[in-house]
Amino acid sequence: MPRQIDQLPPDATSLARRLAALEREVKELRAARRMTAASVGTLKVYADDGTTLLAELGPEAGADGGGGLWTRGLQDPINMSAYLSSGQLQFRPVEDNRVAMPAGITYDSDAFQYTDLILTSGNVAPSAHRAMLTLESTFEGGSPYVYVQAENSNQCNMDVLGVFTASNIAYGTINITPSPNVPTSFTIGGLSLKGTTFTAFVTAQTTVPGTQVTGVGVQNVSATGLTVWLTRTNNTSTGISWMVVAV
Repeated sequence: MPRQIDQLPPDATSLARRLAALEREVKELRAARRMTAASVGTLKVYADDGTTLLAELGPEAGADGGGGLWTRGLQDPINMSAYLSSGQLQFRPVEDNRVAMPAGITYDSDAFQYTDLILTSGNVAPSAHRAMLTLESTFEGGSPYVYVQAENSNQCNMDVLGVFTASNIAYGTINITPSPNVPTSFTIGGLSLKGTTFTAFVTAQTTVPGTQVTGVGVQNVSATGLTVWLTRTNNTSTGISWMVVAV
């Protein structure tokens, strides 16, 4: 019976050649297995080990209702992340007797002055406008922008299903107890509004405007506060609603 030592290559060079040939054959087997997966309608991307599945692109099929493109990110021990360069990813529904304009995700940047990420809705008629949401950053740490509009700068309605808040708007209610027929002031402070130009609106909460409440005014409007004035014919405490908008 031959010994195991007799089955080894006679020298290190022969051993290295056989190992290289074996590695090549293993790679070919792995490639053949991946091609088999692709030939049945699914494209799979494996890691260098040939066994760890990183991504899969295929039709909707199977008991889990899968399909489309998905990735397996942040795997252990392989920390996998994927990047797309500037370009566009489009989605287009297809229905009989319909001209479906595609929805899309577009990323564009010159890597120096700006970056734009644009989300565009689709539509089912070529004459309809598509909604667009643009996230834009600017050069040298400038303030980023968010634009909501229809394509070609047309009007786009925006519905906020909740409480809308903005750092350039402040509002509230105060109460002023005036001396009869004497303008009486109340100073509102502690605001921290973003912007450079400030406009205030005030109104009295009353059912007797012009008879008992004879005047409401405002002054010293700034990013930090404002002063509200009330005049009425008696000393009834009166609620005043106020709002400041900055641009």
